[in-house]
Amino acid sequence: MIELRREVMERKLAFLRQFLTDLEPYARLDAKGRGREHYAIERLLQLLCESAADIGLQFLKARGYGLASSYREVFEALAQLGVLPRDLAQELTDACAMRNLLTHLYDTIDPTRVAGAIEPALDLYRRYFRWALAEIDKLG
Repeated sequence: MIELRREVMERKLAFLRQFLTDLEPYARLDAKGRGREHYAIERLLQLLCESAADIGLQFLKARGYGLASSYREVFEALAQLGVLPRDLAQELTDACAMRNLLTHLYDTIDPTRVAGAIEPALDLYRRYFRWALAEIDKLG
């Protein structure tokens, strides 16, 4: 096990908070506005996933868990350890599946799906942010 460095985690959480703040204005756009801004929205969805996974990796390392090879593995491992609620882990895994689609262009990107992901992402990553803050306090 390694020591969880609070200042590192606070910096990582600050990134997550900033990405949430940056995504919020897009929730006020109508469908046409979201369509015009889909590249920015896509990027923020990607950054939210990556930031959440990075935070999760830090918690795994602090518990002596080896490196995870995927975002799915990060969240599943946290759930298996009983640290992250299983439903939250599944939602994060699903959200990061969109990140993989956006990043690797496995298929045609559906702008409507991207536009519809804003509010669920804001809700999900805010809950994850609150969970991570509570976990930092538990680990000291």
